Amino acid sequence: MNDHSLETKSKIMDAARVLFAIQGFEGTSVREIASQAEVNVASVNYHFTNKENLFGEILRSGYLECSQAMRNYFDTESPELEDLLVFMFNYFSVKSHDLLTYFKMMMSSQHSHHMTAAGTEDEMLGPPGGKVIADCIQKDLKKVLGPGELAWAVRTLFSHVTHTSILYQCCFQQNNIPFTTLTDLESGVRRLGRLVLNDLRLD
Repeated sequence: MNDHSLETKSKIMDAARVLFAIQGFEGTSVREIASQAEVNVASVNYHFTNKENLFGEILRSGYLECSQAMRNYFDTESPELEDLLVFMFNYFSVKSHDLLTYFKMMMSSQHSHHMTAAGTEDEMLGPPGGKVIADCIQKDLKKVLGPGELAWAVRTLFSHVTHTSILYQCCFQQNNIPFTTLTDLESGVRRLGRLVLNDLRLD
């Protein structure tokens, strides 16, 4: 694929991501996407075949970007779980607008084939970077956990960190709410990491 073709594909994905988030999957037409991206409908069909494939590729692209960022950090720094969670918190804080967009997109469609973990190292756990979180947990505990325990731990940590990151960016920084400074929230993320590890040690 040449540079012009890659640029066209990127423009289509950028335009579609915004429209899908605002109008939902069902409420967005290929013609609207093409108009917003300033390309013709044939270009959308050429790159993605149909709207379903375009929707799925947008989600998968964001998913893989997040997963790879976490994997690179883990492989480079070999962090303890607390440090990985703080890295995640800061990563999602910077990406909070994109994160909200992806959440809105996922909530706009009930099609199961839009799940983005399939075929990745995170497939068994779900969230992007789930395998990294699981690897970090088992490294800190120095033992192998059962799949059910890992799934619970990964999803608990991922949910809390993403939720807190979004709230920090959209609400906490603009209001004088007690215990919502960056230091407070990072401390809370670290504390949750310790609590989860302590719970897993008891099993």
